[in-house]
Amino acid sequence: MDFEIMHIVEKRKLKTANKILVFLSNEFNRKKSAQTRSTCDTNPNTNLNLLNDVHASDFECEIDKIWADRISKNAHLFNATKFRVHSISSSENEMVSLFLGITDYKEFIGTNWSPNAKDLQQRGIEAFSNSQAFLSDALGVGASVLTEDNKLILLKRSEFCAEAPSLWDVPGGHAEPMNIVGSKPLQDIDVTTMSSAEVLHEIFDSIQREVVDEVNIPLEKLGEPFYMGTHRNKLSAGRPSLAFAIRCFLTSEEVQQKYTEGNQSEADETTSIMFISLDDISRLVIEKNDLWNMLAPSAKGNLSIFCLSNASKFIHGYY
Repeated sequence: MDFEIMHIVEKRKLKTANKILVFLSNEFNRKKSAQTRSTCDTNPNTNLNLLNDVHASDFECEIDKIWADRISKNAHLFNATKFRVHSISSSENEMVSLFLGITDYKEFIGTNWSPNAKDLQQRGIEAFSNSQAFLSDALGVGASVLTEDNKLILLKRSEFCAEAPSLWDVPGGHAEPMNIVGSKPLQDIDVTTMSSAEVLHEIFDSIQREVVDEVNIPLEKLGEPFYMGTHRNKLSAGRPSLAFAIRCFLTSEEVQQKYTEGNQSEADETTSIMFISLDDISRLVIEKNDLWNMLAPSAKGNLSIFCLSNASKFIHGYY
């Protein structure tokens, strides 16, 4: 499989923001190589495998190289800080704890999407008994959005998207540290100076914002997000995404109309919208039919957690 479930709530016990605890530490940041060369070869023509072989102890320059190569091919890419998932756990009092550090999109592309990601994971095991230690593991967010007529929303990603181009996905993106500390570069941010409450608010706010910006659903037509669990994308070396469920107070036809208007801020990130009934979602997750093969790993993880957590019954009971 191209995804795996990292954490999931108990059935029908989805979590509102007041059931989530956030712990911040610079110890939860990505581990970096002990040696760093003063200059890095960012020539797009340099062979990545050769670079890794020659400088096995210093993969920081490989990150620069990969990033330079990617932005030379995709003008839509830009760097920004992200939260980093170190670990997630549940406690006996039904609270969920998020242990977070800081990273950025350049680190994410240069580690989780590195052609040498498996080598980085092996180094992490050897040095820290943690395969993810040297990886960015930027925190992603995604939502199973349930319409008034009980259908879930899928969007077809544009071909220029850095991740899962031309595949169907749930609405989603990233929580943005810059909304808390401003547009500071990664090296200038001490995550411990952030407020845990502000970080938690940004995470829950970000998934609603992504639905508004990608689908064009007005914010007042969305219910509060419920945390369902977290899944890893195995195609990007285990990148974690938090899975949410959100009730939409519009029918699928009304959502289709809003999406087709095309004036949402991230309209260029997707090309089509699809609606799937709850029964079809269950069959899709169990039978893994042809549509399943057209889903991004993030959609597979999100929809699987939606079914396993009985999210639809929780939402219907909540509202």
